[in-house]
Amino acid sequence: MLLAESISEYIKEKKEPSILTEFRTNAEKLLNSAIFPDSSLESWRKISLSNFKISEYTKVCPDSSVTVSGNAKVTRLQDLPPEKLSEVLKKVGPAVSFYSKEWFPLFVFSRFTHAYYVQLGSDPSSYPEIKIECKDGNIILPLLIVDAFPGAKSNFIERWESPDQKDLVLMSGVTILLTPPNGDFQYSSLENLGDSTFHFRATYGIQEKDSKFHASLASWGGYKGKTFYDTNVVGKGCWTRYVGLSPLKAREFQDTEVRILHSESHAQSSILYRTVVREKAHHVFTGNLHIPSHCKDVGAIQINNNLLLDRTARAESIPKLEVFADSVKCEHGATVGEIDEEQLFYLASRGISEEEARKMIVEGFLNEVVREFPSETVREELSSMIESRMLGE
Repeated sequence: MLLAESISEYIKEKKEPSILTEFRTNAEKLLNSAIFPDSSLESWRKISLSNFKISEYTKVCPDSSVTVSGNAKVTRLQDLPPEKLSEVLKKVGPAVSFYSKEWFPLFVFSRFTHAYYVQLGSDPSSYPEIKIECKDGNIILPLLIVDAFPGAKSNFIERWESPDQKDLVLMSGVTILLTPPNGDFQYSSLENLGDSTFHFRATYGIQEKDSKFHASLASWGGYKGKTFYDTNVVGKGCWTRYVGLSPLKAREFQDTEVRILHSESHAQSSILYRTVVREKAHHVFTGNLHIPSHCKDVGAIQINNNLLLDRTARAESIPKLEVFADSVKCEHGATVGEIDEEQLFYLASRGISEEEARKMIVEGFLNEVVREFPSETVREELSSMIESRMLGE
């Protein structure tokens, strides 16, 4: 069995509408044909799951593990009227097709434990937030569908949190982000995970004509994890931007993959991802820009910079450009390095201690990403986290 009987019973007790049960069944058929991730799969060759056993995760986190704040209309999928539920599940269809061979997203589609439809408003000063916690259980599988407001600016913050603890827990989810025509969607994701958390996520966005999508990502902590951030640009005249940071320490391992698929012409996209790793932490970043032959007037760039604070820390960068069109402009760049001794010497010559100099260099390195988070409260939170995590004991 894919899950222990206790979780199957948990799902049955929800008494879901038949259309939702059918959705799960169709996803499980795909899941049964999917290969469980191993090193033979390109996207999974850097992460070892030899000590991951799905049968060990049987205690589902309660409904209280998902909380919502701010100005947004949030409805459990099972509580939607039949016609609206059918409409929402049709919006999920492209994501299911996209991940039709990816085990963990299919696992969520077939066995989600918490599922919500989020409709955002048009107040640019509002930052509605959903928090997903792994508490009072050892497994949570959320499915979120987020609809941005058409023709206006929308903000949304998604948080994932788990405590440090002895026993391993599993957090695996799928988030679908819908940017309608002329929409301006600013999405922020923050992961603050305990040292015993396996975490596997897929975030799939669809951008329609003349829309803007800005994703600001911050991920720290956890035991082992793999995250896909994917956007399908299906309309002309779109603008897409991903910025992200991962400050890792101890033996934390994260594998982050950002993929932008340009399905239409006259579009611009960019990726900037920065990591700082210390002690024996390990981060892998893969960026993929895909531009098919029929697209014209597309500009795309991806940059990944990594700063090593210890010789035992590791960072890997895997940039990919899949460009089959002629009338495009694409660039990529990647760096991995330690703190520059000349920078330390320069700052020391001006009376700045080595400790303070290191702090200035690390903060300066990550601040270019931090300042793109739209919420001032989140920016302050990240600055404090970076100082304590990267520069503390």
